[in-house]
Amino acid sequence: MRDNKYIQVLWVENDPIVTNAYPREAEMLPDARLDLRAFPSWKDAKEALNADYNQWQAIILDAKCKYSREDADKATKFISRVIPEIQELERKYNRFIPWYVLSGEGEDEIRELISPIRQQWDAQWDRLSNRPFYSKNGTVMWGGKPKPDRHVLFQRIRTQVEHYDHEFQLEKHIYPDVFASLNRLESNGLDVQASGILVNLLEPIHFPTTTPFDYNRRYMDLRKFLELIFRHMVDCAILPSIMRTVSKTKDEINLSWSSKFLGEKFQTYDEIWKHVTRDTDKSKPLLPKQLGNAIKEAVFQAGGAVHTSQAEAEINMNLDKYLPTVGYSPYMLRSLALSMCDLALWYDYYFQSHCDKEENEKLWTILDK
Repeated sequence: MRDNKYIQVLWVENDPIVTNAYPREAEMLPDARLDLRAFPSWKDAKEALNADYNQWQAIILDAKCKYSREDADKATKFISRVIPEIQELERKYNRFIPWYVLSGEGEDEIRELISPIRQQWDAQWDRLSNRPFYSKNGTVMWGGKPKPDRHVLFQRIRTQVEHYDHEFQLEKHIYPDVFASLNRLESNGLDVQASGILVNLLEPIHFPTTTPFDYNRRYMDLRKFLELIFRHMVDCAILPSIMRTVSKTKDEINLSWSSKFLGEKFQTYDEIWKHVTRDTDKSKPLLPKQLGNAIKEAVFQAGGAVHTSQAEAEINMNLDKYLPTVGYSPYMLRSLALSMCDLALWYDYYFQSHCDKEENEKLWTILDK
C-alpha cells in the first residue's frame, strides 16, 4: 500500500555511499518528501514492481548499474535493456510510471542511450539543463539559485506525480484514442478546454479524487463539454447556424435542438423542424442510433435550457428528485461521461470527411430567417 504522505520511488542504485545519503535528503526536502527505496540491480527492482506495481509512483535509474547482481556495472548494457522493459510493464499493467536517470556518468557516454520518449513528461528539464539525465555531481539554476540536480529531480517528481500523473494516465494509457481524437479536433478549431473538461469527468472514475456528492456537481462539466462540441459543429456548419444565438450580451448554444438535429428523425410535430430541415435523408440522423440516444439523455441530465443559469437550476432540480432514490450514487454521471468518449471518437471520424464548411451548408436549410 502507498504511504500518502510520501511519494513512493523505486530506485535502481548499488553504490552504498549514495544509497545511504540520498534517501534522507529526499525524505527531508520540504518540497519533495519522497520515500526512496534502493535496489542493487534491475532484476531486484523488477521483482518489486511485479509484486505490487501500483505501489510505485516514480522510478529513478542509475545509468551505470547492474541488470542482475552478478553483472558488471555497464551503462550500455543496463540502460538499453531496462527502458524497454519499463515500457513492457506499462503495457502489462496498463499504467504509466514516470522514470528518470540520475547518474554520475559522463554526458557523452549515456546521452544517446536514453530514450527521447521521456520528453513526454520531463521536457522542461531538457530545456533547463540541455541534457536528458540528472547528474549526481551537477548543479543547475533553479528558482534563481544554483541547486543540486538531484534536489531538483526530487522536487520535480512530487510536482509531476501530484499534478500531472492522473491526466497523463487518462490521456496516454486509459483513453489514448479518445484524447487523440480531441487533440485532432482541437487542432481544427475545437476549444482546447474540451480535453480538460473531459479529464474532470473521467478522473474520479479511475482515481479517488472526490466524493460521489462532489462528483455529481460536475454535471455542469458534462454540459460544458456538449456545448463546446456543438459550438464547433456550428462553426463548421455541421449544425445549422440557428443552433447558436449571439448578441452583445450572450453567446449560447441550444443543446436540445442540437441533439435532435444530430440524433433524431424528422418529426413534424417537433418545434425544431418548423425552423430547419435536413436536406439529407430525413429518416437517417447524422448520429448512430445508440449515440443519438446517449446524447439525448446527456442533454436531459445536463439541462436542456438554453441559458446556462437556467440549466444549472434545471440540473439541481433533476438531481434533487433523482439522487436520493439511488443513494446519491455517481454512476449515472459516470455512464454519461463515458458516452462523451464515444461522441469524441465519432465526431473525429465524421469531421475527417465533413470539414468543408461550404459543403456542410448544403446539407440543411433554415426555413424561417
